Amino acid sequence: MWFIVEQAALAAFVCMLVLVSAQVFFRYVLEVSVPWTEEAARWFYAYQIFLGCAIAARENVHLRATFLLDRFPSRLKAAVECCIAVAGMIFVGGIIWGGAVMIWATSTVEAGSFALSMSYLYVSIPVSFAIIFALTARDLARHWQAVRRNTDT
Repeated sequence: MWFIVEQAALAAFVCMLVLVSAQVFFRYVLEVSVPWTEEAARWFYAYQIFLGCAIAARENVHLRATFLLDRFPSRLKAAVECCIAVAGMIFVGGIIWGGAVMIWATSTVEAGSFALSMSYLYVSIPVSFAIIFALTARDLARHWQAVRRNTDT
């Protein structure tokens, strides 16, 4: 699965890069405006960002301030990590719900520059955050085991 996510994020980046380069070339070299390239590049940018968030969650490289948490005893630290994971799952669940609402709300709206439903843009949100939700659930299980065993995570 990770191969697909990583390749999709890479493909979104490459498509965005090609579209932005084409837009600059057409506008400033050929002096012809191609309106759909800007909007398509934004779509690929959104997919790149949200899939990148899922990859960053897998690698556990999102920004965290742990200077206080690192001073806690291992069992208390694991318990606090469980609370953080539960809060994160609630937050991410809300984002998934909001993304699903946006998909439904924009299902009849077409993009401004090409004939494609705007809902396809918003699919990137619940898909990426469902992956993040699953990763957070995995972390919650790992921290909960540490609480029960009284060991380091």
